[in-house]
Amino acid sequence: MTSEAPSGQAMIWNSDEKIILSRRLYALRVNKNLVDNNYLKYFIQSPIGQKSIVRNNSGSTVSGISAKTFKNIKILIPDLEKQQAISKILLAIDQKIQTNNQINQELEAMTKTLYDYWFVQFDFPDQNGKPYKSSGGKMVYHPELKWEIPEGWGVEKLKYFSKYVSDKVESSELNIENYVGTDNMIVDMGGIELTTSIPKLGTSTKFSIGDILISNIHPYFKKIWLSDRVGGCSSDVLCIRTKKIVSREFVFATLARDVFFNYDVAGSKGSKMPRCDKKHIMEYPIVFDFEIADQFSKIVRSIYEVVHKNYIQNQELTQLRDWLLPMLMNGQVKVER
Repeated sequence: MTSEAPSGQAMIWNSDEKIILSRRLYALRVNKNLVDNNYLKYFIQSPIGQKSIVRNNSGSTVSGISAKTFKNIKILIPDLEKQQAISKILLAIDQKIQTNNQINQELEAMTKTLYDYWFVQFDFPDQNGKPYKSSGGKMVYHPELKWEIPEGWGVEKLKYFSKYVSDKVESSELNIENYVGTDNMIVDMGGIELTTSIPKLGTSTKFSIGDILISNIHPYFKKIWLSDRVGGCSSDVLCIRTKKIVSREFVFATLARDVFFNYDVAGSKGSKMPRCDKKHIMEYPIVFDFEIADQFSKIVRSIYEVVHKNYIQNQELTQLRDWLLPMLMNGQVKVER
């Protein structure tokens, strides 16, 4: 469990491998005859547990909980059998969320492999259905890129395919499901999760289905998402809309790669909190052929639809788990044995 920045974040270490904890972490070991360790983790994560931790925090510069004050936290402990029954329900939800995440990771890895095969190795299907470059397809040297590309292919900047969105939406129209800030964007191109805070006043950039959202700060975290809904994003999130000349799936797959984020990082400004250079991003060169890009998009479109469905289901499951958590803890919802 974390002791500060923020305090009260918990996980279970299930490995037999020994670890060394930093000064901001505590290891809690339960009496297995009295407490189920999953129940204790869920209690710490529950609103009851979090409020109790906050009440016992101390410190002005960095607020945190000490080992001494942690002992003051009162934990609701029903009998062990009931604890295990509660844990079983919540674990089932978390396991489904984890399964969906694993499926999404595998599907996204498939699209990246296909993209690399077609647009990096240039082994897209030729007229005979054979891999183009490996089968002797003609390649020509491109002086700007300084490498060879298929004959007849073009190279254009990102600005040729897309533009930044400047539409606005009132904060009153947003909720935890359709507001995106850098905090609820997942690192390493993992999409988004439900936000924990929404601006109360003012406006946000309005995004639509198919827009590409990229975190504008700390580009090395590689935060990017292809929107499946209408909503609003913070000023620290860039919203890119693809023009109709090429599909959004192709542009998203082009940007959701390490190569793009390395380019983004190289053009970022600032040391303590580096920010993307919006003009630099729009100068990103893209190698393409309209027909091949269209074929690629038709293949991956159904994959992205499954990924989006899993994202939505995970958000619904997260809301269900977070609703059940306090209800099960305080007895408002009872577990039938």
